[in-house]
Amino acid sequence: MATFLDELPPEARERLQPLLSGKWTLPGDHPLAAHDGRRLGDYRLLVLLGPKNNVGSRYFRLFLTDQGGCLGEPPLALGLYGAGPFPAYNWVELVRYEPAVSFGGVRLDLPAAALDLPLFQALSELVPAGGHIMCEYDSPGQQATARILTLGYPPVTSPLGFLMFQAGARSYRDWYISEGGREGPRKLQGYKPLNEEIARDKTEKLRRELVELLSRPENAAHGRWNDVARRLGQLALDQLDREEAPASG
Repeated sequence: MATFLDELPPEARERLQPLLSGKWTLPGDHPLAAHDGRRLGDYRLLVLLGPKNNVGSRYFRLFLTDQGGCLGEPPLALGLYGAGPFPAYNWVELVRYEPAVSFGGVRLDLPAAALDLPLFQALSELVPAGGHIMCEYDSPGQQATARILTLGYPPVTSPLGFLMFQAGARSYRDWYISEGGREGPRKLQGYKPLNEEIARDKTEKLRRELVELLSRPENAAHGRWNDVARRLGQLALDQLDREEAPASG
């Protein structure tokens, strides 16, 4: 059966051969296969599956390809996919996320090109209600999220938190201290509500948090991080207002 890999030029397939000759495979009938070849603007995702970790979660790699089939450098993400019989056992984690990749020296910044949201929406499709998305914020590309969370702003007002919000998350956990190194890098966890009752409760708590933040005087000492957090906070609050508008009309 033809795969997206078969569509790529020989040099791209050759670059992936060391992985495919080892512990990495094509996605086959795994749920991640639904995103192999998926378009992100003028680019497409390529998915490889890796081994399972010690608790049975499956590693995966995401690459971006341009219109000519050239692979972006570095890989877009290294992740873990967890699945189980209960909603909370289903999740996706980006252990490493590189929001900027290069194609033959031409740099693509996903946030600047508005391609980070469709990526997180694609990841969210893999997670049912009651599941969650996680993403590290220790790498250089996540500096803004790291600074905003360290300064005590609500997670939704960080770039990663806002992406998770747009992809369906309504509550968060900030893994800002790794448990003896066993939990890996610092990461943000966004939960999708299990049902409408939980969604209403989490949304109301999120709304109160945002209103409280935006009603406070600006903190000039936090410089541009204050500006970013308040801007994203206002965007999140505006989205919540739009979501509630039909019910109140």
